[in-house]
Amino acid sequence: MLRTSLLRSATRITSRMVPRSLVGTTSLTLPFSRATAVRFNSSDSGKHTASEIRNELPSVEDLGSSSDMIDQASQAIGEASNHIGYLHSIGLAKTWWWPADVIQHALELVHVYIGLPWWGTICVVTLTVRLLMFPIYVKSSDTVARNSHIKPQMDKLNAELMSTTDLAEGQKVALKRKKLLAENGIKNRWMAAPMLQIPIALGFFGGIRHMANFPVDGFTNQGIAWFTDLSQADPYLGLQVITAAVLIGFSRLGGETGAQQWSPTMKRVFTIIPLVSVPATMNVSAAVALYFAVNGTFAVLQTLTLRNKWVREKLGIAEVRRYPETESGPQKGIIESFRENVAKARDQAERRQAMKEKELEEQERVKELRKNQRIKIIRKSDLHQNSQQ
Repeated sequence: MLRTSLLRSATRITSRMVPRSLVGTTSLTLPFSRATAVRFNSSDSGKHTASEIRNELPSVEDLGSSSDMIDQASQAIGEASNHIGYLHSIGLAKTWWWPADVIQHALELVHVYIGLPWWGTICVVTLTVRLLMFPIYVKSSDTVARNSHIKPQMDKLNAELMSTTDLAEGQKVALKRKKLLAENGIKNRWMAAPMLQIPIALGFFGGIRHMANFPVDGFTNQGIAWFTDLSQADPYLGLQVITAAVLIGFSRLGGETGAQQWSPTMKRVFTIIPLVSVPATMNVSAAVALYFAVNGTFAVLQTLTLRNKWVREKLGIAEVRRYPETESGPQKGIIESFRENVAKARDQAERRQAMKEKELEEQERVKELRKNQRIKIIRKSDLHQNSQQ
């Protein structure tokens, strides 16, 4: 029965492969090893033609097993994945401006030209991006350190700016603060430089996640250690635990700049969040978890490097001036700190609204004064006539 069904399927496939326009005019060779040239005549009956085709079909043994055919197909796909453009051909890496697509292009370039397996490719691209961003973190660390030297003066000016309701007085305080920053060579725009890590991290997460969900050829067998299948979740949550540990470590060491001074409340927050992330990311693919682990490990090494006095001296980074935690008074809980910050923000918004209303009243008063003023235009000829009289 099996041989009969295979023969019937082969007959149907063969008949579909033969164009109707060529029937009876061209000698065709069937795509089998034992097939011989058969010349079809349009005048022959369908029964005679089918019998000739059936007689020339190979045996089941000659057709080969389905596993051999699958192996050949997988080899062809694997060969295609080793060329640039494979990701684009399967619907990935469509653009050169979207972060996820850019990361996919970078992964493909490293995978093809260096020949690394996918786990090594993810590690190399992650480390390369972090190394390219290292000078930005150096500038940010220097800015944070310089701000620590003028913290008392800045706190005083900020308090004055928050408490004032007069527009002119607020502008004077803002100018004093700007002058203080300029005298110490501080450009606060560098403090926001680490925020560039957010779109890059989102690009890695989206790009690798889409590749694992496809999955890209090689993701299922080019892992390492206990996570050999990068398209599936880490079965032992080892990568998630590593990520949580390194995140707790670098936050307690002073953030990625190595110069941040977190309050005990913020330290508790940065300890709880990584621990919560372990069960939250337990279902992500091992490829994504590998990126998080490698990225977090580099963050810890970067923090230790930027905290080193010799490195800071060679790179021209100012030393951080640290203040005792007792100067800020008794420590407050997370909820109490949140309520206090909300109250301060509300007070600041009310003061700004009062300043704005006062400014509008002043503008209206000036308009009224200008309107009530009487201005008489005197011509030069009139002045000359008056002088003669």
